[in-house]
Amino acid sequence: MIEYEIDHTKTWSGLPAPLDWHIIDGIYPHGRPDKPRCGHVWERMVGHSLRVWEDTEIKPDGKLWLHISVSKRNKKMPQWEDLETVRKLFIGDRECYQIFPTEERYVNLGNVLHLWCCLSEPNGVLPHFERMMNGLLHV
Repeated sequence: MIEYEIDHTKTWSGLPAPLDWHIIDGIYPHGRPDKPRCGHVWERMVGHSLRVWEDTEIKPDGKLWLHISVSKRNKKMPQWEDLETVRKLFIGDRECYQIFPTEERYVNLGNVLHLWCCLSEPNGVLPHFERMMNGLLHV
């Protein structure tokens, strides 16, 4: 196992560590503790419990992606408000995506929600879909 000092003052993606959240574990690439960590597991210590897995990896597109998993310790599905809170704290004002894959690509490891953010392209990788309708901007 590779040992190194964990910086508790910031998230894996470099944002300030959220108040009342604590790192409870490290994430290793493909579960291999002989490799350097690629992320952290956080837990909210105040209010209802939330757990966040935060890791980064260069994907086959050659870009660095931040992956955020959100779960509750009581095994219930996180709510929209939980996902939005985690997005603000761990992704910030970067564009991110929740993915709904086809059935053959779907993986379910429990009641967990996921967000993806391309750190190599902080303004996003998708085309801009907004348009003006009746004088109002719609997305």
